[in-house]
Amino acid sequence: MDDGSRLPWFFAIAFLFCAAYFAVAETAFASASRSKIRAAAERGDPRSRAALYVLDHFERAISTILIGTNIAHVAAAAIVTVAVTRRWGLGAVSLSTLLTTVAVFFAGEMLPKSLGKKQPERFAKLCAPSLRLLMKLFAPLSASLALIGQAAARLTRGEPELSVTEEELYDIIEDMTEEGSLDEAQGELIASALQFGDVTVESILTPRVDLAAIDIEESREEILRQVKAQNHSRLPVYEGSIDNVIGVLQIRRYLKAYLRQGPELDLRPLLDPPLFIHQSTNIDELLPILSRQRQSMAVVTDNYGGTLGVVTVEDILEELVGEIWDEDDVVEESFVQLQEGLYQVEADESVSDVFEQIGFEDPEQDEDLVNTLMGEWAYEQFTAIPRPGDRFAYHGLEITVSAMEHNRIRKLTVALPAPEEGGGQA
Repeated sequence: MDDGSRLPWFFAIAFLFCAAYFAVAETAFASASRSKIRAAAERGDPRSRAALYVLDHFERAISTILIGTNIAHVAAAAIVTVAVTRRWGLGAVSLSTLLTTVAVFFAGEMLPKSLGKKQPERFAKLCAPSLRLLMKLFAPLSASLALIGQAAARLTRGEPELSVTEEELYDIIEDMTEEGSLDEAQGELIASALQFGDVTVESILTPRVDLAAIDIEESREEILRQVKAQNHSRLPVYEGSIDNVIGVLQIRRYLKAYLRQGPELDLRPLLDPPLFIHQSTNIDELLPILSRQRQSMAVVTDNYGGTLGVVTVEDILEELVGEIWDEDDVVEESFVQLQEGLYQVEADESVSDVFEQIGFEDPEQDEDLVNTLMGEWAYEQFTAIPRPGDRFAYHGLEITVSAMEHNRIRKLTVALPAPEEGGGQA
């Protein structure tokens, strides 16, 4: 083959490299962290400044990439077709088209996009200066295509798209926290606000076994004794069974009435009507209901109408801002390190929080464990009601029941796997 016949193949390979360039640029800029690139640009990196310019004009960049990609693909295919026809005739065109398609797919699309996805910030900075130049060269053609696209869009109706998805918001918060733009407390507060709408009352309620409630059929002396023994401002009142809550008693109102009327006080006129909500209700739906009805407590019911527990406005706010302590609260540590690699946790701690605090990466990435409580998770591992000392293993972790109360798990110990010595043991 002489020098003249090699020239078309040289151009075809060159256009294939152009296609790979546009593919890696598209994936890199679509996946790159804006906050990381902005931080590098603020430190004076010229490539990062160019990359930030591309991200700020991303629609123009995408138009330029699409134009360049199509030019590269069409040019490469056309040159190969002409060269093959001259060399081997029309009979070889079908085979050359197939081979060109495969080459463009792997070398011009799949491989460069994989590289761009793996190291988006690095490739974004590498491609930014040249892509910025191409954006200026193709600006008239991009503007013309954009006008055509906008005209076509006006002829059709569609739902407005979210500019940032929830997953992207979590990534932005994580990036800003790692870079120091947000401190850890601010990052956790914003993340809690994003998760607020996904939390149900079932996961934050005070369960019926821990519920302080008044039986209206009790004697007046016993009711007064119960009221004095509690630090709550309101107590649910039931008749016959806790599954039959008939009202909510405001303690301050009760004490004032008791001082006026004495032991003959009738409790029923003092009760506020109870608010019942199902266990599947989201807390962001419940909060405006409580506000609208000027209530601070709701009775949570199960699928059969029975009382599952109660939830208060304070419970909802604690889900957003963390634990709220007052002078009557008894401070109890829900997570205690007993020794290196051994921890004691409360059963009402979530599995995901415990894993995060002990630094354990869940190999299964089980999404069902995200909001599952440690006590619930432990119960699922046993075929009978566990006893203190019963244990189970999970990918090297050893979880042991350490305290029970009325067939209910109250505390567990979590042991990390022992570090391997000398490169590990068989």
